[in-house]
Amino acid sequence: MPKPTDFLTLSAELEQLLTTRYGVMLGSKDLWRELGFRSPSAFRQALVRGTLDLAVFEVQNRRGRFALAKDVAVWLTEQRMSAPNLCLPAKDSGTGINTTDEIAEDIT
Repeated sequence: MPKPTDFLTLSAELEQLLTTRYGVMLGSKDLWRELGFRSPSAFRQALVRGTLDLAVFEVQNRRGRFALAKDVAVWLTEQRMSAPNLCLPAKDSGTGINTTDEIAEDIT
């Protein structure tokens, strides 16, 4: 089970990365990629269906939808931490190849 500090650390790192790359707001053309949609159309469809659990908003006199980098970072972190099949990085015995035993050891 991930610790709360892991969540906060990852969220802060992602926020810093996103803010450096895009500023405090991400527009539609960047947002769909960062959220992992295959196309802008898939992103629009998620908005129309209301299946996107992220605060996305319009800005007056601007085209498209926007989200705060902080909100995107938290959303990405939530997705990462709630993944049922979360695979942790395996230990390296120095050979550069991770053995099945080393991978199993990480999981337990």
